[in-house]
Amino acid sequence: MKLNKSIFLILFLTSCASIDTNRIAPAYVEAFNSIKQSILGVENKLDPALISNIPYASMTVRIGKGPTALMILENVNQEGNYWISADGVYLVIKNGRIIKTSGLPNNLKERLSSYNGWNEDIYDNQKFISYYSFSDPVLNNLRVESNYLLKQTEIIDLMFGPKELTLVEENIFSKEIAWSETNLYWIDNEGFVWKSVQNISPKLPGFYIEVTKKPQ
Repeated sequence: MKLNKSIFLILFLTSCASIDTNRIAPAYVEAFNSIKQSILGVENKLDPALISNIPYASMTVRIGKGPTALMILENVNQEGNYWISADGVYLVIKNGRIIKTSGLPNNLKERLSSYNGWNEDIYDNQKFISYYSFSDPVLNNLRVESNYLLKQTEIIDLMFGPKELTLVEENIFSKEIAWSETNLYWIDNEGFVWKSVQNISPKLPGFYIEVTKKPQ
């Protein structure tokens, strides 16, 4: 499913706040300036009415404390859903999890996991192993442990109205580089992730994602 080129020009921001670089190694500060220019585009206000009229699945993404950008679903295949920004930045998402990025100065090249879904089997405190590979700088097959905790079900206010969603907490840890983070996923009763906070690299702040129009 290729989009009309005019769709790629759509990118709306909610603020012009700068990305928080306090958590990032000095070598990555310049990279974040490039990220801001490439993924965030021009300053404007996010218009829910306009988003609702776009005939494609969409989501909003914010990196750290930076502005919020709109991304459009460009393609779906066995690997996952390919979301694209106005300037050709991609996030590949499978079952609500970011598994690959492209077009950023620093990218997650691959995330290989032994688990994919959100069935009840993952909530019994067992550990799952993933292998993360990065570019710029290159780091291949970083072993990352995960465990999941099922939290409360609550009403979450999304852009187009409230939904009853269940919060799932994913705790990740890599012994090799002493990296630990907590990811959050808000999931409906069909296992679809509507909202999430995901940490995909020790060099980047979190990605804040909200699906505004669900893929069909």
